[in-house]
Amino acid sequence: MKTHIKKKTVGFCVLLLLAVTITAINIWQNNRYRAIATTLTNKADVASGTGHISFKGKNYRRKSYVKAILVLGIDSNVDMYYIQDAGSGGQADGIGLIAWDTNSNKLNMIIIPRDTMTEIPVTDVNGDIVGKTLQHITMAYAFGDGNEISSEFMKESVSDLFGGLYIDQYFAMNTVAIKTINDAIGGVDVVIPYEGMEAADPSFIKGAKVNLKGDLAEKFLRYRDTNKDFSAMTRIEAHKVYIEAYQNKLKKYNGDSLIENILRDIDPYCYTDMQKDMILKLGACAMADDDFNEDRFYVLEGENKKTGLYDEFYADREKAMNKIIELFYTEE
Repeated sequence: MKTHIKKKTVGFCVLLLLAVTITAINIWQNNRYRAIATTLTNKADVASGTGHISFKGKNYRRKSYVKAILVLGIDSNVDMYYIQDAGSGGQADGIGLIAWDTNSNKLNMIIIPRDTMTEIPVTDVNGDIVGKTLQHITMAYAFGDGNEISSEFMKESVSDLFGGLYIDQYFAMNTVAIKTINDAIGGVDVVIPYEGMEAADPSFIKGAKVNLKGDLAEKFLRYRDTNKDFSAMTRIEAHKVYIEAYQNKLKKYNGDSLIENILRDIDPYCYTDMQKDMILKLGACAMADDDFNEDRFYVLEGENKKTGLYDEFYADREKAMNKIIELFYTEE
């Protein structure tokens, strides 16, 4: 059952979703699980449904105790309860994949640039899947309904990107929630990480310490100079600065009432297929893991290319698969 987050859910979505968000029927039901081969260089061979892969001559099996949680930040201000037409539900502006080791209760996150080129589902005017195309991964969300279908399209696209890795759950949140989450803890202190951000606000001078309150949080998290190539990659640095600062401040608060209030206020702007007990466990893990910092964030490596209209990012498939295998698999 797909549910909105309600009640007592600790700080998981407040913490982890901000790491990446911050900036993102029946006919379809019969088609959404189609398996279509990817066209990745150095892609893994996947035995469908078995949790086994072969990569560069070696065989691996999935670690059952490591869960893959997809978190999405959606560039939209529309209530996520509403079903929308394809193309109007926003794009996945922030994309992260959490590796949750349930044995050690340690978290790692792979950050996927929005301009990553990969195979994504495409639909016709009726919303029926007609195939796949090589496109920016951010667009996979846009081809859906701004709700469950969009999120499932993103799960499928990320799975394809990583050689068929099964994605256990997803959590999506749009940008309306940023101000509420930020101001609930009295704002967040950050050091401006790079030059040019004063275009978003005069106080955003490189090296300056700024308390982000109100609209400043969204300005900080969403700013990128679209006149510069690959600005989405640069913006990831601001996201990393913010999430570490937010985590540090959030730990000063005790009790669940703060989190309950935040989640009540942002509930219309979140969507997930996670059950409450799973969120509680993951939230407790996130709050207790003192080592969950920048060293646990891995940004996909690869090559930026500039076309006539858009930035494109091509992930280094071998490095990506090596990281996926490190986090999610063990050699047989």
